[in-house]
Amino acid sequence: METSRHKNATLVLPFGDLDRTALPIAGGKAANLGELIRAGLPVPDGFCVTTAAYWLVAEGADLDPILDALAGTRPDDTTRLAELAAAARASLSEAPVPDDLVEAITTAYRELGNGASVPVAVRSSATAEDLPYASFAGQQDTYLNVVGAGKLLDAVRRCWASLWTDRAVSYRASNGIDHRIVRLAVVVQKMVEAEVSGATIRRVTRRAK
Repeated sequence: METSRHKNATLVLPFGDLDRTALPIAGGKAANLGELIRAGLPVPDGFCVTTAAYWLVAEGADLDPILDALAGTRPDDTTRLAELAAAARASLSEAPVPDDLVEAITTAYRELGNGASVPVAVRSSATAEDLPYASFAGQQDTYLNVVGAGKLLDAVRRCWASLWTDRAVSYRASNGIDHRIVRLAVVVQKMVEAEVSGATIRRVTRRAK
């Protein structure tokens, strides 16, 4: 796996600091949220745990042997792909999370609720989302109504691991996407009381035409 220096990297960023150019560090979801804010649209407050945070943990997970094995596995060998995906998830789940990263996420979460433990959505935001030739909808995980710093950190770790679900690994393999280049950011966003859903808005719009 490639090594990089993370000491000066920004591990957590507010949505307002993001736009479409932030895809490599924030993934598709977070970058698009930044664009919505810049367009003046109402977006629930939140922050992004960047891809630098993911790689800081991944570098301690010793994924190199797994990545080498994946590179030599045929896309149609789903059994072997699933075995390697499980190994990657286990390695990431057991890898230590550095204290400075724990502090960065915890501090951002406390600021989000002005010191209170507010419910948040924790959403995976991959760098290989919504490509012209592939859509990664539903490939990584999302967790809703997460309350408390400890549960947030657990949900973030589970999002990282979900980059290596069986379906995500198989999908990347079948589309010829190098497993070494994909990275995952995590969106942490305040839960809101919704009055209507997107589907409801579309139905109302169609009826009005």
